Amino acid sequence: MPTNAVVDASVLVSAFLFPHSVPGDVIACAREELYQLYLSPILIEEVRRSLMNARLKDAYGYGEDAVSAWCRELEALGKMVEELPTIPPICRDPDDDHVIAAAVAAQATFIVTGDKDLLELSHYEGIRILTARAFVDAIANLS
Repeated sequence: MPTNAVVDASVLVSAFLFPHSVPGDVIACAREELYQLYLSPILIEEVRRSLMNARLKDAYGYGEDAVSAWCRELEALGKMVEELPTIPPICRDPDDDHVIAAAVAAQATFIVTGDKDLLELSHYEGIRILTARAFVDAIANLS
């Protein structure tokens, strides 16, 4: 049975922009079924909103169709956590608590993120909070 992980929007956006990077490797590991990717509607919307930023679209030369296709691909690849549990405020940025709530709901082993506010926690209720690089290394060691 694969490990469960919630991958934050920061990593998912980077994986879209740079598919042959460490964040791209995080998604490749999910495709290879080395872990089970979990997402929430809030995470997918965050990815969509970030990638629809005009500056990013202009800088990287992609359009709305590519963003929609990426979000559909993520939804097909991962399992969706529809209902997030109510948790006490945990993160110094309360806007990040939904990521932790999704991980709790998914009974995740890991949260994968580039967000410093989440990374500074390092863990929550047995869920390890790792960078994309540390996660890819951890998954390699589990195989």
